[in-house]
Amino acid sequence: MKTEVLDKCLELFRWIQDSDDDQISFLADLNVEFKDSLIEPFRRELGINLLAKATDPEKQDLIIFYIEELDRTILFNRDYKEIRPVDIESDGFYYPIFYEDQYETDPNGIAEVRAHFLFSSLFAVIQDYCNIYHIPFLDLCRDRHFILETINLQPTRDFEELTSCNKVLDEMTMEEKLGKRSSEIGRPVFAQEYLHEVYEIIRDFFSPEDQASLLFMLENSSDVEKLLVFLDTGNRLADAFKQLYDANIILGCQKKELESWICRNFAYVYQKNVRLFIPKYLNEIISTTKDKCKRPFLDVRFDKTLNKNILIKL
Repeated sequence: MKTEVLDKCLELFRWIQDSDDDQISFLADLNVEFKDSLIEPFRRELGINLLAKATDPEKQDLIIFYIEELDRTILFNRDYKEIRPVDIESDGFYYPIFYEDQYETDPNGIAEVRAHFLFSSLFAVIQDYCNIYHIPFLDLCRDRHFILETINLQPTRDFEELTSCNKVLDEMTMEEKLGKRSSEIGRPVFAQEYLHEVYEIIRDFFSPEDQASLLFMLENSSDVEKLLVFLDTGNRLADAFKQLYDANIILGCQKKELESWICRNFAYVYQKNVRLFIPKYLNEIISTTKDKCKRPFLDVRFDKTLNKNILIKL
């Protein structure tokens, strides 16, 4: 199976998620077109991959793969309907470049809207193929807690179902939608006997203002309203959470859900700049057996004489 075009699109979304200024300028360049360079090649690549699948279940699994790859790479917190109907033409194709409340033509804002538009366009292609092969697109998205309102839903064979879905989405605010998504997935729960020990070890890596929110979050297995900034490189925090998970000190979730929780609640500092976590970065640390951290600040060891885990601050 070839995923060359998919990989190119995912890389663009990673640039946005990772706030890569150099690459954001590329996305903000209105002379860079998407239709012929990405959207139509994406349609052809997905079509060929679907034709190579012999059975309907195999085709559905392929669609699931595409949905999950796009969804785990970037999370937009805007309804697609918030994109203003102001179009800029590029090679005969029109691109919206503003959200409703966005008045400044800053490169970051333009790049985000263009990325959002591309994201929705790719899902439009996926929906087209779902219609062709009778694959239940809406059901697959709901099963994965995908936020449907971030894309422009296409007409389906079951028009009444789509109408009902749109009505429910229209009645919810984006905050409610994001909250619903996070509440439906597993949340990390810290084993009570280790909770305050974990907090004491990691608290010094956060500002005094963030420490209170950190403790509340750990005690209540909740999300925070404002991202907590880890005052060091991201791989050190990810490594610590990975060790705690592997030692069954973090419970109640799968590794993928732990990665999502970190993305929703933490940022980190790299070369004096605050950076957001991106799913792939965390996945390569937490969901693999490879050692990605050269300077861990925590070592979790099992003491056979005490028959319990010992947390050592390095």
